[in-house]
Order: sequence, then structure tokens, then C-alpha cells
Amino acid sequence: MREAKAKQAARAQGYRERSLALNGWICARCAREFEADTLHLLTVHHKDGNHDNNPPDGSNWENLCVYCHEAEHTKGILGDYLTGRDAPKRP
Repeated sequence: MREAKAKQAARAQGYRERSLALNGWICARCAREFEADTLHLLTVHHKDGNHDNNPPDGSNWENLCVYCHEAEHTKGILGDYLTGRDAPKRP
């Protein structure tokens, strides 16, 4: 029991828990609200892409559901494809 409590305290100090506490259990994009049993579907997105940039005020985080988070990370890939920027360079 002591070990479980220690692990829980360590997790509570992590950026995900801080972001959830600061920003609530809601997706910043689609506004889906989460309950304890679905909270695993809410993720923390680092706005600048740097997972080591975790300011205490949470200014680099936004809570996104797994679907919006995936869309955020693939929108550049889709844009590159649609504009031809992903095409191999020809000599």
C-alpha cells in the first residue's frame, strides 16, 4: 500500500496531472468532457513540441482528446502531401 501511494504521489507531480488540474478534464479543441473512467483518452499536447518545456503555469500545455491530438500531429503531414512538399526532390 505504501508503494502504491508513493507511485501515485510521483504521478501527481507529473506534467499531465498538473495540466489536468489547471485546465480541467475537457478537450481544448472539441470541448468533449471526460469522466474518471474515460480520462485516459485525454492527453497533454506540448504547444511548442518540446516535451521538456514544462513551465509550472502550464502555458506550454493544452489538454486534447486522443482524436484531436492525433489530428494536431498529422495536419502538417497532410498539408505537405496536398501541396506536394513531401514529393522527393528531382535532380
